[in-house]
Amino acid sequence: MYAVNICDLTELRGFNSVSLVGLLLQDFVPAYSQDTVVIDRNRMDTDAVILNGPAANDLERVEALIAFLQTSLGPRQLHRRIRCYRQGPRGGWREVKP
Repeated sequence: MYAVNICDLTELRGFNSVSLVGLLLQDFVPAYSQDTVVIDRNRMDTDAVILNGPAANDLERVEALIAFLQTSLGPRQLHRRIRCYRQGPRGGWREVKP
């Protein structure tokens, strides 16, 4: 299971009135989903939305989304990569590095 940092997503700018985040994640996060996780309770900005929509079952699509967020979109708009996480076998979360 994968998750994307909420603080990083809210910093992304859309085009005119179109939400870039909404377009990117529409198949990965169900509408009105409240499935979030706190990665590190000692830091304020580590809440993440869990990718558990229909497209999240396709590992290639999830990895392509994460690669796009971390290597293309994040550096262009935020001048840094967007933090993404993967759940480990025992339930812990680790940051995915590009």
